[in-house]
Amino acid sequence: MKVRVARRVVFGSTIALVLSIGRAEAQAPPSSAPGAAAAAPAGAAQPRDPTASKLAKVHFEQGDQYFADKEWLKAHDEYVKSLSQEKTMSAMTALASTLRQLERYNEALDLYEKVLLEPKLPSNLMDDVRRGVEDLRKRVGTLELTGDTPVGARLLIDEKERATLPLLAPLRVPTGTRQISVKKDGFEPIAATAEVTPGQKSVVELRAPSRKGRLSVSEKHGWALEVEIDGQRLGVTPWEGLVDPGEHQVRLHGFVGHQALAECTAPEAGAGGAEAAREGAKMESPLQTATVKLYEVTPVVLSAQDVDASLRVESTPSGAHVSIDGKVVGRTPWEGRLPLGEHAVEMRAAGFLLAKQAVRLERRKQREVQVVLEREPDPEGERRTRNIAATVGYGVGAAGLGLLAVTGGLALKEVGEVRSRCGGTSCPQSEREKLDEAGDLGTLATVGLVVGAVGVAGGTAALFVLQPSGGDRRPGAPGGGAKPAGGVAWRAGVGLGRFEIEGRF
Repeated sequence: MKVRVARRVVFGSTIALVLSIGRAEAQAPPSSAPGAAAAAPAGAAQPRDPTASKLAKVHFEQGDQYFADKEWLKAHDEYVKSLSQEKTMSAMTALASTLRQLERYNEALDLYEKVLLEPKLPSNLMDDVRRGVEDLRKRVGTLELTGDTPVGARLLIDEKERATLPLLAPLRVPTGTRQISVKKDGFEPIAATAEVTPGQKSVVELRAPSRKGRLSVSEKHGWALEVEIDGQRLGVTPWEGLVDPGEHQVRLHGFVGHQALAECTAPEAGAGGAEAAREGAKMESPLQTATVKLYEVTPVVLSAQDVDASLRVESTPSGAHVSIDGKVVGRTPWEGRLPLGEHAVEMRAAGFLLAKQAVRLERRKQREVQVVLEREPDPEGERRTRNIAATVGYGVGAAGLGLLAVTGGLALKEVGEVRSRCGGTSCPQSEREKLDEAGDLGTLATVGLVVGAVGVAGGTAALFVLQPSGGDRRPGAPGGGAKPAGGVAWRAGVGLGRFEIEGRF
């Protein structure tokens, strides 16, 4: 193998890896854009471009001159230019040595490790490269980030951009105190300091100075409508601003000119952007929940509907819950704007039956719905009322019949005694007074009979007429029938010289 030896000494502990590397035989495939520390390992051999090879040689030799003069930055630039024309192991190792002199140890280590992967690396240099790798690994540590690591943010170490978050693996960085900065457009930078120990992993927890996310709100058709977030008006669509992370309720409302609405055209934006219309068709979007994350942009696209119609809902009694299209909107009396077309209105109140009504709304018209709510049936209360009425009726009947029995018995007794004393002949005046008293007792007996009959009739009527509503029945009657729950069981019968009726409630 033909070898061309560079005439220089690598200063410090830098190994002159470029010595004894043949430029002609140790060629790698050209790279379209290798970069300073990102030249890919050589692969299969490719045809040489004489012009590119000549330019690569010129830049390489100029880099060697700068290297000998310790002008590390200029040497770095020339080696990069050489690699941009043709990738060679000599240029790769020379660039790695230069990066090492610039104390960019992590980049030098990455490039040295790529040199080790080259299939044409001379065996006599393999040990030198490995020793360089071993030495550099003592000069770097790894960095791992936790906490606030926004996706897509740029990570800068000592003001130099190193990666895009999130990191897929710990990042190599030079040892010592490192200034960390995380930047993302539209948000405040996140800064931190890390102490990197050789060969060790340093874990740094990032904390954002302003814990915000960004919400971007637009209307589907491009209409300029007012943006309302959590009940506060914040601007006009399209709108974007910082909000706290978490859930937010977003909706749009405003006006759109009737012509623009008919043609579905968005307003033209002026110098200060689109302005919300102050008249026209009333527009409103459904309420939407947007979940905003820290240091992330959450887009929300809402579609506004024509709500140029109003509805007023009243109920008797007032205070009933009002639901429209299955969503609770408030209590009666309630008034608001709704999209045009059919809507299902429901009103519900404790102790009353659910009331439903369909309403059709038309543009620029107000509809009113007035409903008298019906009370829910109370079987237990009706059952108590029935039982009380039956008890009172039978009690009055029992009192009347008791009066009949007592006064009727006394009247009959008085009449019998007078008749026995008079013996069928004319009675003295004293006995006639006895007969008058017996007549009065008979009158009371008649009253007791009437009262008793009315009471028994009223109690019986209460049992059968005052039935609880709602058909509350329970199984158990003979023959597969039913009997009232909690209530009436009765039986009537006729026998020789008797008539009987019995029941319970």
